[in-house]
Amino acid sequence: MARTPRKRAQAPQPIARQAIVVIHGQGEQRPMGTIRDFVHALWQDNPQLDTPGEDHPRPRPIWIVPDDKSGLYELQRITTPEHNGRRSDFFELYYADLLNATPLRNLWRWIRRLLWIDPAYVPPHMRWPWAVFWVLTILTAASALGAILALPQILDTNWYDHFVSEAARRGQVISLVGLVLILAPKFIRPLAMLKRLPRQLLVLLVAIGILDSFGWNGHVANLMVLGWLAYLAGTLLLPYFGDAASYLSAQTETVQSRQGVRNRGLALLKALHEDPEYDRVIVVAHSLGSVLAYDLLHILWREVGPTKDNPPGPEAVAAFAALDTFVAASPRNSWSAEQVATYQALQWRLLDALRTQKGKPGTAELSGWKISDLVTLGSPLSSAEFLITDGRDDFARMKTERVLPTAPPPPYDTTRGAIYPDPQKGPVAHHAAVFSAVRWTNLYDRTESPLFLLGDAISGPLAGAERFGPGINDTKVEITWGRLSWRLFTHNFYWTDTAPKGEPPAGHITAFREAVGLERGVPSTRLPPEAQ
Repeated sequence: MARTPRKRAQAPQPIARQAIVVIHGQGEQRPMGTIRDFVHALWQDNPQLDTPGEDHPRPRPIWIVPDDKSGLYELQRITTPEHNGRRSDFFELYYADLLNATPLRNLWRWIRRLLWIDPAYVPPHMRWPWAVFWVLTILTAASALGAILALPQILDTNWYDHFVSEAARRGQVISLVGLVLILAPKFIRPLAMLKRLPRQLLVLLVAIGILDSFGWNGHVANLMVLGWLAYLAGTLLLPYFGDAASYLSAQTETVQSRQGVRNRGLALLKALHEDPEYDRVIVVAHSLGSVLAYDLLHILWREVGPTKDNPPGPEAVAAFAALDTFVAASPRNSWSAEQVATYQALQWRLLDALRTQKGKPGTAELSGWKISDLVTLGSPLSSAEFLITDGRDDFARMKTERVLPTAPPPPYDTTRGAIYPDPQKGPVAHHAAVFSAVRWTNLYDRTESPLFLLGDAISGPLAGAERFGPGINDTKVEITWGRLSWRLFTHNFYWTDTAPKGEPPAGHITAFREAVGLERGVPSTRLPPEAQ
């Protein structure tokens, strides 16, 4: 590619206002329920923003103002006062209502796919969860079959006489004690200290009392197990995995819900992108929300990115060339921490060149790219070949065909990188080059031991040629809480400071704040020597 003449570098424009878009994970989330915790961690109680020698109130002040960009009256924008010359606005991309009505057949189809998937397609870190999934499925089927076969005997037994007999008294007392310990603190204020008792232990006490009341009858025990499994399905399987079934699997029944979720997300990102008040947009996504964020950035890049429909300016072309030069000289399988840092510095320079390409109001001219960072927390994309594609080969093929963007982007051809010369428009980026400009940081807390519930089994690394490219900043954190340093299922603790009161912030909170970088400085426009 011919060298593009570079204009004289201008002083970088400061970032005066930025938007942080928070995308929640799966489950029955309440509007504004997640974003407040994110704002508290990133702004209100963030010591990294403190100016030495000045007093900073805790929590820092915020304002709740009407949100005219999300399209939902249930949502509000949370904005901060100006700090070091920059204001931050927090928006929530809420989509739980669009996936709420998950038909059981969608969930069943997704569960059936996971059960009957070729074991060779199951990645090593998912083999234990997959095995447990099979065990629970077999247990449910056996319990249901036992209940059906025992139905005539259950209906023929006089359970009332047995329940009011003298032999049932001990079990009834045990159950009554458990119920009193659960309900009394709710209605009697002086007994509030009883709330410290583990709720699960009290429920187990009630269950033991019921079994004892019926003489530890096997049929009763089986019905209780079946009821417990049904409760788990209603409170965990449908709300959480139902959302995943509606979004991750492209089926006839899920196309409409997937389209609705993406349309809402694109409307918010476009509104922020077109607003001249914003100089930078950061996307922070948790769990299933990270899959949605990944899709939205790819679609948005195709529509408003520096492709042939919106060609980049000379400064951006030079920054693209610097990226391509660095990528061509680097290995494709894995990078060191220093190489990732260099790549992200080049991405930041490209972002600065693109965001200053302001569109002209009243014309069809598009504005430059403003999204600087994608921060994923507990992302199931680490199991993409298992959850999204049909195995490792299909996953690799979709990356090569630029259906799934990577960081760095796949080359346009054997001689050109993220940019190529269009006959009419000149140098432009291809449609899957979104992670040329967007820095991707991934936080995960996964343990490789069979005790997969220790840590976050849903999360995992995303960097590397076998995943989503070596240019991702993978950050492994270890989330613990309490005096015993508990590690049980930390999937929802990435934005919660679990450090004891009075001690420095927990390591995962510090990593989270650094990944977002609310006050990340404007980069120098000077390009590295190899790109000049």
